[in-house]
Amino acid sequence: MKNKWWTLLVTTCGTSVVFLDATALPVALPTIQKELLFTPLSLIWVVNAYLLSLTSLLLIGGRLSDLFGKRVLFVWGLILFGLGSILCGMSTAQWWLLMGRVIQGAGGALIVPTTSALLTTTFPLGERAKAFGINAGISSIFLILGPAVGGFFTEYLSWRGIFYLNIPIVIFGSAMAFLILKAGKRKKERFHFMGALMMLGAAVTLVVGLMQGNEWGWSHPKTLSLLSASPVFFFLFWWISTHNTHPLIDFHFFKNILFTASNIFIFLTQSVIMVTVLWAIYFQKQLDYTAGQTGLIIFISVLPVLFMAPLGGYLSDRFGARLPILMGFGLLSFAMFWLLGTANSEKLPLFLPGLLCFGAGIPLIFSPTIALALSQVPPAKVGSAAGITTETRQLASTIGIAVLTTIYYTTLHKTGSDAAAFSAISLVGGVLAVTGFVVAYFTVKR
Repeated sequence: MKNKWWTLLVTTCGTSVVFLDATALPVALPTIQKELLFTPLSLIWVVNAYLLSLTSLLLIGGRLSDLFGKRVLFVWGLILFGLGSILCGMSTAQWWLLMGRVIQGAGGALIVPTTSALLTTTFPLGERAKAFGINAGISSIFLILGPAVGGFFTEYLSWRGIFYLNIPIVIFGSAMAFLILKAGKRKKERFHFMGALMMLGAAVTLVVGLMQGNEWGWSHPKTLSLLSASPVFFFLFWWISTHNTHPLIDFHFFKNILFTASNIFIFLTQSVIMVTVLWAIYFQKQLDYTAGQTGLIIFISVLPVLFMAPLGGYLSDRFGARLPILMGFGLLSFAMFWLLGTANSEKLPLFLPGLLCFGAGIPLIFSPTIALALSQVPPAKVGSAAGITTETRQLASTIGIAVLTTIYYTTLHKTGSDAAAFSAISLVGGVLAVTGFVVAYFTVKR
């Protein structure tokens, strides 16, 4: 198509603001805590308000783009993300910042699925992988630069600049979308409202229950009610989806063991990634690093992504998915147990092997795993399968940060030691990585 490369540019604007925001913000959390008077537990809601909104609405956004057209949903996603960014940048109270983060998440829920759909429908099969690779590569630059950018703004200007930085990208992307993307035709299919409602209820009750358990008490009626309601909502979502002509998730895909295993790998890996949010707090509060220094440390941990992502794709094409996935989980396991062993150290060089192996292992898992998952479904259903892997990843982010935060602050409360709390989440991350290695070893054949 004549405008296919312009379409790639437009979609990259959307994924770039999402990636930049995800890695730039954690570095600023301690500063935000001091300025807006967050408690340690409530501070994590600055991250999870966004993740919860994105996770809960992601499937809805994907389905709406099918019904009302991809261009209009993509533009609305950018506008919402920009509006949320302005509210966050202007916030003077906790509720104000959290409201902005929820709106950002809603925008992201429209951007992420429409980006995949636009690239899939715009590029022919022979060029599709190349387009996704370029999109991911450019977006990864923002992902990698995020910690350094966040540290620079927080230390030398203001943490609010992290949010304002999104605005020019949003304006450019929205203008280009109107000029380049074609208006889609509306479909007359029905929207699965009840399934969407059940998915929303399942995610919200689980995450709020996990996040507030420490504050309310794990035996408090509110905590128990939320954690008990979540599996009921999930069951109802599954039951409704399997009895609907146009479900938000086609659960028949999970009959394929490799598709199921791929989603397990995605869930485990993304859950481990969420330790970086708590790293930002640990390095500043326990080791007395500045925001700029912390941003540089986390930048080092994600820098290998730039080199290892193409390697993961090459190894997968050349030798199959098994080798890079096992290598990835091996490196991730080493990284987490290395950081567990160096938790009491205050010397950055001792952290470096763990940080570098962390950044090297993740792309070796993700690239082959997503390719493996999508290869298990018919070509006509690749879009739906991609939606499931994306939802799995976002759900893992939301649940992962909730569980890791609970473990971190429970350990901190019992021991009074940030190093012990850091060790606890490193141990959990190591166990998750080893679990992924074992599952991959027995399910993914040569």
